[in-house]
Amino acid sequence: MATTAKVKRWGKRMAIVIPSQFAKSHQIEVGTGIGLERIRIFRPKRRRHKLSELLREFKPQHHHPEWNVGKPAGKEIW
Repeated sequence: MATTAKVKRWGKRMAIVIPSQFAKSHQIEVGTGIGLERIRIFRPKRRRHKLSELLREFKPQHHHPEWNVGKPAGKEIW
């Protein structure tokens, strides 16, 4: 099975996160140089969530009452 690594932001740069099992099996340690000539880039499809799926996960204990923040202090609409 092919191992994939994820590109993440690291400050103003990007970094490749290598899974630890892959690093161990290929003897990759911090500071090891890696050639980047033969890379296969793929973009995973983003999963679209349906509202019904998200609401199925909603539990009554997740519901919180409204906050009473007092009377309007300025030109608020409420």
